[in-house]
Parts: sequence; C-alpha cells; structure tokens
Amino acid sequence: MLAPATFFQGYDDLVLGFALPLIAAAFHLSNAGAGVAVSIIFLGSFATLFLLPLADRIGRRPVLTLTIVGYTAATFATAFSRGVGDLVVCQFVARVFLGTEYALATIVLVELLPRTRRGRSLGLVASMSALGQAAAGAGFLTVLALGVSWRWLYLVGVAPLVLVAWARRALPESAAWEARRSTAAARPGGRRWWLRIEGLRPRWLVASAVLTFLFAMFPTAVTTFASLLVLTDWDWSLHSLQPWYFLVWAAGLSGFFVAGRLLDTWGRRPTTVVFFAGSFVAGLAAFTAGGSLGRVFGLGSVIFFLTGATPCAAIYGTEPFPPEARGRIGAVIRGAAIAGTAAAPALTGLLSGPLGGLGPALAAVGASYLVGAGVALTVLPESKEFTWAGPAEPSPPAA
Repeated sequence: MLAPATFFQGYDDLVLGFALPLIAAAFHLSNAGAGVAVSIIFLGSFATLFLLPLADRIGRRPVLTLTIVGYTAATFATAFSRGVGDLVVCQFVARVFLGTEYALATIVLVELLPRTRRGRSLGLVASMSALGQAAAGAGFLTVLALGVSWRWLYLVGVAPLVLVAWARRALPESAAWEARRSTAAARPGGRRWWLRIEGLRPRWLVASAVLTFLFAMFPTAVTTFASLLVLTDWDWSLHSLQPWYFLVWAAGLSGFFVAGRLLDTWGRRPTTVVFFAGSFVAGLAAFTAGGSLGRVFGLGSVIFFLTGATPCAAIYGTEPFPPEARGRIGAVIRGAAIAGTAAAPALTGLLSGPLGGLGPALAAVGASYLVGAGVALTVLPESKEFTWAGPAEPSPPAA
C-alpha cells in the first residue's frame, strides 16, 4: 500500500519541473516569472514542519490519509488551472502534503514491520519514489511526442492516487505509537506532547539531523547540475550517448535493494558507513575522471551508492527514537533535509569557479558524505535491535 503511494508521490514531486516549459508557454511566463512561481510553490514544503507533528497527536493513519487525499485533490485541480495564480495555489497545496507523505510513510513502515524486514521495505519504498520520478519523465516525453496539453500530466497522475486513497482505509494504526503514547499520557506531564519525550537521546537527534542534511546535499547537487556537466564540461551530445550507458546507470538503481538487505542482515551502522563513504569515493572517481569509460561507470557507481544511502538515512530518521515522538522528530529531520537541498546548488555553483569546473565542485560536495559516514560511525547507534513496540519491550541502552 505504501509503495504505490510513494511511487505517485515521486511522480508528482518531479512532474512540475518537466512541465514547466509548457506551462510557461501556455501562460506567457518569462523565465523570471516562472522562477518566482516555482519558488512560491516550493515554499509549501515547509508546512511539513507543522503537519508532521500532528501524527504524534492524533495518530499516523489519519494524517497519512489526509496527505494522500490532499495532494490527490490538489493534483487534480492543477489540471484545470485557468492561469498562473490558480496553478501556484494548487501546487503550493500539493507541496504541503507531498513531503509529509513520504516522511510519514517511512515512520509507518518502521512501526508496522518487524525489524528484520525494515531495511528491505524502506529500500523498496525509496525505489518506488525514484521510479515515479522516471515515470514523470516518460510522461513528459509522451506529451511532447503526441503534442497534447501539459494538463494530461496531472490528469493521468490523479487516477492511481484516487485508488490508493480508497485502499488506504485498510491501513491499521501503529500499535507501537498507541502503546507508547498511552503510557506517556498516563505519566505526570505526559500530555505535554511537544515538550516531554521520554527516552529521547538528544545527541542522536542532532546526529540524525546532521546526517540528513548531508544526505540531501550531494544528490541535489548532482541532479541539479548533471545536464550542464554532461553537455558543457564533458562536451557530450545526445548522439554520443550509447544505449549501454543507460543500462549501466539503470543497474545503479539496485543500490536501493542491496542496501536494504544489508541493513537487515549486516546492521544499520556498517551499511550506512559503507554507502555514505562509497558515495564519496564514487563521486571523486566519476567527476574527476578524464575519459568517457571512467565517467560512465563512475556515474553508475554514484547512482548505486546514492540510492543505497537513501534507506540508510531513512531508517536513522525514525528507528532510534520513541514512537510517540517520531512525528515531531520527523519534522526536525525534514527541516534538515530542506536546508541541505537548498544549500547544495548554491554551494556547488560557488565552488565551480575556484575549483575549475562543475566536476571538481561536485566531487567536493560529495565529501559531505564522508562526513556523514563519520557521524554514523562515531555517534549514531546500532539500532537494529531496538523495538520500541510497547512498554514491556526492550528499550535502547542508557546513554
């Protein structure tokens, strides 16, 4: 249930960027006007910081249902926008729910599944988001090929979301949240839900937020500047891209599943260290390589380790923390992700001048993952054995 929902979350998350040239032409927007409109839309992501904590107050299921219904309705309404004002309002509302849905889906997976299956499940859910983004690209190419309106991108995307919203009724509430919250409410001061978090290790929260900030930077920099790097710095053309290049890069998506399995079998900490450190090494090799062969396989390695780092970051944003507080903690983690996403393009652009190009700048930003590996190794716990399933279950060791 959560996997298809996350697939269409990935679709909606990227389709605006693909459709923007067509939208700008339809509404007679300049580059500056289009940029302002998109910036306003992206401001809706900050609402996650206020919406996600509600999952601690009223439960996972109602907030998750609200997010899926909310961005389904906003996506459908976008297709009927009469002007740029309508589009900005509809997409702003969609962004309010998009970030919350993915963050809350991660929390629900951790709480509903046994700890021996969480890594693989998080890898699957993360891969669904990436596949949804790929579907948005395929949909955009189809719209161009058929010469139809950009509105079809939003009309087509809403039908599966309606089915997911209907099926979401069968999703149970988290037993771990209910057990822990009822215990917290029975203690003196337990209803001060914003302030009192029993069992929270502040240094783990800080370390998880830092890890998430660093995690957001490198892939954001790569996706932002990939086209510019390939077409200008590397001087590749569309005709020079061989079919086997894409097979190598597609094979890199297996990182989602490899890392997910290793999280369950090998452990949270060693897997996180390997995939974060591996991302740095792969980036250094890919973006400083001189020949096409090294660049192709280097990019494939970057994709493999970055996709593998995704379930690692997700599990450390939830598992070490008490279930009754994961919504509030998730808001902090999400804020760190937004900050990392915002910082990466500017930092990469600023470094490209003194370092002599986008390739060296991307390699330098990739060093953030080496720092992330150090954070996981020295501060974050091995949370594989944490259950938090109820007051009678084992809790993490004392700090």
